[in-house]
Amino acid sequence: MLNEAPTPHQVIAGPVKVRNDIYPAEVTFSFGTNPYARSRAILTADRVLVLVEAGSGGGAAVLYDERLEDVTGNRRQIVATTADGEVTISRASGCGCGSRLRSYRPFGRSLRMATR
Repeated sequence: MLNEAPTPHQVIAGPVKVRNDIYPAEVTFSFGTNPYARSRAILTADRVLVLVEAGSGGGAAVLYDERLEDVTGNRRQIVATTADGEVTISRASGCGCGSRLRSYRPFGRSLRMATR
């Protein structure tokens, strides 16, 4: 999925348990060639979702969406392990102003998970 063109994200209507929602995020894939500097990374109870800005259509597009196997990290960096390899997520500098990703709501309702 990573090397394909991003597809529009379909909003999930029901509640979703969210571990982390990081924006702006810099995402690096152990199985990819380029870091993605302007993205939004969301770790749910069982998935890793990386969104980028959709082209002229607006909204968000799915760059990567895969089942989460393990997660480690701290406040600066999170490493999520999937079947494809490791996804390293770091908080990018700045506030992300001017991007549709900042205000995009991918879920009907987010339930915050404890991350201790």
